[in-house]
Amino acid sequence: MFAELFAAPPLLADLAPEQAAIVRAGRAWVAAQRHGRCCPLAIAAVHLDSPAGARALHLLLAGIGACWPEPVAIAPPCCPRLTHDEATLIGMVLAAHHHGRPVFDALLCEMLDGDARDRLFAAARSMGQTIAC
Repeated sequence: MFAELFAAPPLLADLAPEQAAIVRAGRAWVAAQRHGRCCPLAIAAVHLDSPAGARALHLLLAGIGACWPEPVAIAPPCCPRLTHDEATLIGMVLAAHHHGRPVFDALLCEMLDGDARDRLFAAARSMGQTIAC
């Protein structure tokens, strides 16, 4: 049990290509949003090779930012490891796309109330369907 608590975060290189693209696009979206030099949707669309995927990611990240109980931790684009929040983001997309609402709720039930989970589930499912993780 204690080993799991201190396990290193996953490496970006170990993710499936679609999952890694979501993380990279999310990092670029956050950087663009923070610095205001380019449109976050445009930069996410480049990383995902999909304008629809960029819109789905935008809704998911905006939803997370609005309801997360603490500041969301997103690594810089050059970081080889995922943050806990990035790993949770991928888990949310996979749960919503492949396993349905009960698994999604189990992932977030201690952190978010039902209304917040409703909004995030819809956004995560859309992200999974658009990118096909």
